[in-house]
Formats: sequence, C-alpha cells, structure tokens
Amino acid sequence: MNTDQKFTVIKHNPQGEETWRYQGRLVERGEETIVIEAHFDRGDMEFHGMRLCKGDRFVETYYRQRWYNIFAIHDREDDHLKGWYCNIATPAVIEDSRILYRDLALDLLVFPDGRQLVLDEDEFADLSISEEKRAKARAALAELRTLFRTNRQDFHWDGPLQHD
Repeated sequence: MNTDQKFTVIKHNPQGEETWRYQGRLVERGEETIVIEAHFDRGDMEFHGMRLCKGDRFVETYYRQRWYNIFAIHDREDDHLKGWYCNIATPAVIEDSRILYRDLALDLLVFPDGRQLVLDEDEFADLSISEEKRAKARAALAELRTLFRTNRQDFHWDGPLQHD
C-alpha cells in the first residue's frame, strides 16, 4: 500500500451540492474502511469548547457501509488528542483517489474525558430527506454514542478502528 497516496475528500450537503474539498494522505485502506490524515485548513476558531487551529492533524476514518465518519483531532503543536468529531452522513463512496460523502447535518463531538455533545439537531430536523434516511441517521448517532461510551480507548488513534 502506498501511504504517500493523496486523496481528495469531497463533502456534499444533503442536496448533493459540494460544500468542502481538501486533500489528505492515505494512512490505511481496508475493504470497508479508509483512513487518511489531513490538516485543518481554516483559521483558528473556538468550537464548542474545543480550540481548532489551522494545521491541527485530523486522522479521518470513512466507511463504505456505515452512516458516519470519525475524525480524531490532534493538536498542531504537540499532537495531543483534542477529541473526535463524527459526521452523520451517507456511507462513503471511496474511489481511486477520492472520498465522497453526503453530510446529514447531525454531528457528535466527543472530548477525551468522554463528554459527548450532539450538534445541529435543529438543522437535521429541518432536512428534506426520506424517513428511511432519517432513521438510518438516528441509528448511526446512537451507535456512535454507544461506541464512545463503551470503547473510547479504541478511538485513541495510532491506527484506525478495527470494527469492520
């Protein structure tokens, strides 16, 4: 496996419109998952009690079969784990050098001490999506909350989740 391989991540909104595009480097690739490393490319900001800084290292895991992706966020200065940001999204489409997903508004922010914060519930409630997608999104959020409550140590990354 070529860990110098670059990937372009393309995030779409629920309507399928591109909202963000950036580059990452392949860390690991499995049949159902891909892990890349990317660096935060926006200005420094306060985000629900977590300071995100330009250059913070994100280790991002995408799944072909799961309705979420998980970003482990590491500090740009000393690489300590700041927490995890989880997007509730359609399963990723993983192509040769691209990862595409459709964001479904709901997010889960998890701090290293285990605190969890569900974000954008109002935005999710206002989405025009099918009841099937809505149910899958809610189930994905419940799955993530349980995973982080019971197996948080599995998410302290030097490698990807082994939950395929």
